[in-house]
Amino acid sequence: MNDRVNRRQFLSINWEATVGFLGNFIGTQLEQERDFFRPPGARSELDFLTSCNRCGKCKESCPESIISLFTLTDGAKLVNTPYLNPNENPCTFCNKCIEVCPTDALSLSGRLEIPAIGRAVIHPTSCLAFQEVMCDYCVRSCPEEGALTLINGKPMIQNEACTGCGLCVASCIAEQKGILIQSI
Repeated sequence: MNDRVNRRQFLSINWEATVGFLGNFIGTQLEQERDFFRPPGARSELDFLTSCNRCGKCKESCPESIISLFTLTDGAKLVNTPYLNPNENPCTFCNKCIEVCPTDALSLSGRLEIPAIGRAVIHPTSCLAFQEVMCDYCVRSCPEEGALTLINGKPMIQNEACTGCGLCVASCIAEQKGILIQSI
């Protein structure tokens, strides 16, 4: 048996290894750099950027009109890709954006439920309940069972149940929001 590799096989093997290495490196960088929210059902950032055809159908189909598209000033790799900000406008997870996506950049891909777009974080210095004011607006607005509860009169978040929809932020009555959504 001849264990020698011809030039074409050698280049092919090395090319695959190089692409794999760079893909893993770039993918990790893209996730670490991301400080914005993709619509529900978005794949990892690298998969999303390579599969999104930038058609804007997700934005057009959103009944809440919360999906925006990046512009050229945001950078060439992001141009015309969708994003949203649950700290400004909550997402109802209606799935319309997922339903109209022609490339599966937004997809449930076999999942029973939509993965979270972010996680709520309480800011005790701004949260009225932490200032000994009786307030539970965020807890009452939360649509996810057990994601946001009151413990000793203060809101507590169960990260596993939080979807990052932003309804808690929208309902917060504090002047400086006592709860915000952070990207995951």
